[in-house]
Amino acid sequence: GVLGTTDDEEVTIEITDVIGQVVYTNKVVAKNGELDEKIQLRNQVASGMYLLTLHTTSESKVFHVVVEQ
Repeated sequence: GVLGTTDDEEVTIEITDVIGQVVYTNKVVAKNGELDEKIQLRNQVASGMYLLTLHTTSESKVFHVVVEQ
């Protein structure tokens, strides 16, 4: 994905279930504003809808994702 900046910036990736429990979190560095990170949940979560949130120092973006197993 592409962030709203061209700087190298630390990004916190967080996935929560629909009741707000964090099921995954990781910190990565976006190079030149681009994020290339593979997330593998394997059998850690049940099938369903989750929220993926990207936090930087200047913004947060939320995406809806569906896990099907």
